[in-house]
Amino acid sequence: MSHAQPIVFIVDDDVSVRESLEALINLTGLRVETFASAEEFLMRPRVSVPNCLLLDVSLPDLNGLD
Repeated sequence: MSHAQPIVFIVDDDVSVRESLEALINLTGLRVETFASAEEFLMRPRVSVPNCLLLDVSLPDLNGLD
């Protein structure tokens, strides 16, 4: 039985926040996927489900609560 490595999705329009969080999480050995907008996140192929989602609640296109 294969165990997939946990994955964290980061959705934030601020590139410095995305890059900082990605660097920190990569240090733990987890996989990370980043998205610059809610639209980009929603349009991604649905091939994996994140174990954790870090979502900015004040995105310009959709807020994190929508």
